[in-house]
Amino acid sequence: MAVTLKTLAEHTGFSLATISRVLNNDPSMTVSEETRRIIFDTAKKLGYAGGSGRRTQRIVTDTMTIGIAEMLSPAEQMADPYFMYLKNFVEQTCYEQKMQTVMLRADSDGYHALSASGIDGIIAIGYFSDVQIASMQMLSNNITFLDSSPDELRHDSVVLNFELGMKQALDYLRELGHSRIGFIGPKRLGDETKRIVREPRRRYYEHYMRERGLFRPDLVIEAPMRDQMIVENEFSMRLRAMERDSAPTAIVTVNEECAIGAIHALRKLQVQVPTDMSIVSFNDTVMSSVVEPPLTSVSPHLDFMAATAVHLVMQRASTPAHRPERRYPQKIVIPPALVRRSSTAPYIEKE
Repeated sequence: MAVTLKTLAEHTGFSLATISRVLNNDPSMTVSEETRRIIFDTAKKLGYAGGSGRRTQRIVTDTMTIGIAEMLSPAEQMADPYFMYLKNFVEQTCYEQKMQTVMLRADSDGYHALSASGIDGIIAIGYFSDVQIASMQMLSNNITFLDSSPDELRHDSVVLNFELGMKQALDYLRELGHSRIGFIGPKRLGDETKRIVREPRRRYYEHYMRERGLFRPDLVIEAPMRDQMIVENEFSMRLRAMERDSAPTAIVTVNEECAIGAIHALRKLQVQVPTDMSIVSFNDTVMSSVVEPPLTSVSPHLDFMAATAVHLVMQRASTPAHRPERRYPQKIVIPPALVRRSSTAPYIEKE
């Protein structure tokens, strides 16, 4: 026989209203810790499941369960491992905190839980459409967005300070004597299935270069983030069409995949990195240190970003063993760091 609120009331002697509000961690409800303990212990002992509202029913336990929503499919992540590393660090942190994780399944209607048990919060990695976000809210209102911030009034978020990262990259190249600095990457992020936003690294690159009177549209190469071959072809064609004294002496790329595509193009044109052209990338995953030459890269501290997201979602989770620590959302902006390697060198005027 199903265990109901009435069953709990009969076993504890408390009213239905009191039991319901305690189990839902109603912040306006004031009861003694002893009352709270009795209600939760009884619910756990009897295997009480929550009401059959919009969210998935769950059995009362002490373990926090976090759903993970990913913007990219596994195949897309192989071409751009940045998001795969974020997910892995999220899972690692949850494991260290003794939290369970469940992957949310994506389809045309949004995201859905694969497990029959309920979830206490969601970490959404990447950019998502309004429809996708609404589907997550059907599972839990406790959502932390990692690498985007679509609704700061409702949900927590962890994002990188792209403006600071781009400034670090460009300041360093300027210190090395470069002024003809190009950029490789897309104009926008997302597609018809996701929230479309202007690519922040490109935006801050253009702003920095315009402020200093250095911006040239012909030094911006439009290219996708996850296709090295297109980057290689587009960059090769652009360089072949330029005179040597007007070509860039340094390039900032939106990620490592674009940097690798650029290196392939330069090799075919017999342009040496970094002797003839310096390259700075973003993301600083393992790829940055194993490519030849190793990439100078803007590090977003992926492990710290992921750990911060887990911390935020824990703070607002409501479980039998954990009351929410705060009611209001937070946005955490992570300052990046420039990791200097062998893909950059001082500018030398060619005779």
